[in-house]
Amino acid sequence: MDKREIVEFVEQMKPTDHVIFFYSKPEDKHRILFAYLKAGLDRGEAAAYVAGQESPDAIRQAMKRFGIDVDAAERSGALHVIHYKDWYIIDGKFRVSKTMKLWKKLYDESITKGFKGFRVTGEMACFFEKRMVKELLEYERSLHRVLELPMTAICAYDSDVVANEKSGELYLDLIKAHSNVIITGPESGIAATH
Repeated sequence: MDKREIVEFVEQMKPTDHVIFFYSKPEDKHRILFAYLKAGLDRGEAAAYVAGQESPDAIRQAMKRFGIDVDAAERSGALHVIHYKDWYIIDGKFRVSKTMKLWKKLYDESITKGFKGFRVTGEMACFFEKRMVKELLEYERSLHRVLELPMTAICAYDSDVVANEKSGELYLDLIKAHSNVIITGPESGIAATH
């Protein structure tokens, strides 16, 4: 698949889809994740972006350049741009149950407000930065291939950060926890399902 086909794929994702996305360039990350979130927002869904490699403000600015009306979407409660320290690693600790409760609460609030669905994405580099790879695997396995909550999710991984772990087994463990895999490289895009 080329990058255009990957964008079409993420735009059409359905509730309970749990996709892993490996990228090597920030532009690819923005293009894929913002197209995914914008498609949901345009259909009346709520969306959340957990920032872990870039700041929430940097993400907001990049979303605006992409064509997302961030200010209006945040005011209406349709869009949430969240710092990883408020979602994943709170007070220096990660607890799967806490993060899952946060997702459920935000999902419930979004549906109560009348949104038709809920799309989420998170930058996962913070787990590597904080040396919490074991906790990350526990989290991904708890979400598993198909989400229990009827939300749609893309977990975004910087390929260079994962490669620094020097473990091919880590890639396999991460992939096994997801329903689909997207990989973008310097020249092309590849999407696969399993």
